Amino acid sequence: MDNAKAGEAAASGILDSLRHLLNALAALLPPPVGPAAAQDAVDSRSLPALGKVLKRLWFEADFGGEWEAAEQVAWVAQLLLVSQGCREGILSFYGGGVLLCDSLLSCARCVYPHVGLPLDEAWCQSLGTVRTALERDFSEELKCLPADHLCGSKRDGLVSTNRLPVIFRRMFDLEGHRLTPVQKAGLGVAIVMPGSGMLAVGGIGAALLLRRARQSNRGVDEDPFQTMHAKCLEQAQWLLRRKENPIEVTYLPGAAGLGPPQVKVAAHVRQSMAPLSAVPVGSLGTDGVGVACLNHGETCHLRPTGASDDIVVRVFRPSLINEVLHNGVEVSRGSRVVIVPSSDGGVKCYASLPRAPVPTPTPLHSRLAALATGGGAPSAEGACVAGASAASAGSEAFAAPAASGQ
Repeated sequence: MDNAKAGEAAASGILDSLRHLLNALAALLPPPVGPAAAQDAVDSRSLPALGKVLKRLWFEADFGGEWEAAEQVAWVAQLLLVSQGCREGILSFYGGGVLLCDSLLSCARCVYPHVGLPLDEAWCQSLGTVRTALERDFSEELKCLPADHLCGSKRDGLVSTNRLPVIFRRMFDLEGHRLTPVQKAGLGVAIVMPGSGMLAVGGIGAALLLRRARQSNRGVDEDPFQTMHAKCLEQAQWLLRRKENPIEVTYLPGAAGLGPPQVKVAAHVRQSMAPLSAVPVGSLGTDGVGVACLNHGETCHLRPTGASDDIVVRVFRPSLINEVLHNGVEVSRGSRVVIVPSSDGGVKCYASLPRAPVPTPTPLHSRLAALATGGGAPSAEGACVAGASAASAGSEAFAAPAASGQ
C-alpha cells in the first residue's frame, strides 16, 4: 500500500514537471501555435495527453530545413508509440515517461535554435531530474502504473473526457481531447438518455473482443513493442506527408454579391469519406485541420487525416444541418482549390495540381527499418534512441501491469 501511494505521488510530481517543461518550450514559439500548445499542456493530466500536445506542436510549427525528414519520422513514431501503447494497455508509466523525456529533449534541440536561442541549460537540468526520478528513484513503483494513469495537480472540468472510464478513453483515443461545446452537449445527452449505458457497454465489449482477437493472432515469439513500433513508423511517414503537403482552399468574392457570405469546407480521404460531414459535431482528431469556415477572400490550409493522397473537398453552407453547396472535387495533397460563387446561389470549385508532385511514401528508410528491428538509431541529436529501445526492450522494460485501470 505504501509503495502504491509513493508511486502515485511520484507520478503526479513527474507529470507536473513534464507539463511545466512542455509549457516553457511551447511559450518560445510565436502565436497561435505556441500559446495554444502551452494552454493544452497546462490542462493535460496524463502522459499520452502531453504526448499529443507535443505532437500537435510539431505538426503546426514550421521548422523549415532545421530537422531532417528521417529524424522527424522516427521522432513522431516515438510519440505515437506512447499513444498506441496506452490504447493497447501494454505500456507502463515508467516506459511512457522515458519515451516522453527523450521526445522533449529532441524537440528542444530544434525549437531553441529555431527561435535563435541556445539550448537552455536550466531546462535540460530540470528534464534530467525528471529522468532520474523515473529511472532510479521510483522505477519499480512506476512500472506498476499504466501510462495513461490520471495524475497531477490539475483538476478536470465538469464535462471532460477524463471522467469517462479508462477503457472508453482508450477505445476512442480520447486522452487529452478537449470537447467542443457541441460535443459536450452530446455527451451530456448521452449520459441522461435511457439505454445509452447499455449501448456503451456493448461497444466496449466489441472493442475488447477485437483486441483479444488481435492478440491471439500474434505469434508466440513476436514482441508486441516491435510490431507496434513498426506500425508507428509507417503512420509517422503519413503524418509528415500531411504536414508538408496541405491543401490550400480560397473563397473568392462573387460578382454583385452573389453566393453565401460564409462557406464551410471539409476535406476527407476519398475511401473513408462519411456523410456525417453535414453534421457539425467536430472532430476527435488531435492534429491537422480537415474542416474550416471561410468568408469572402479568406484562405485556409487543410490537412485531412488518412493514409491516402486521394482527397475529396466538399463545400457546405454552415447551419445546424449543413446544406451541401458542392458535392465534392477530387484533389491530391498539396493541391490548390478555389471556390467561386455561382449565379444560382451555389458555388463552383476549381482545383490545380501541386507544383511539384511528391512521391508516395516508399518502404521505410534503412535507418528507420533498423529501429523497428531493434538496430542502431540515427545519431543526429539522439532523436530516436527511446523509440529504438522501446522496440527492442519489449514488455519487460516498458510493459504495463497486467491489471490496469483508472
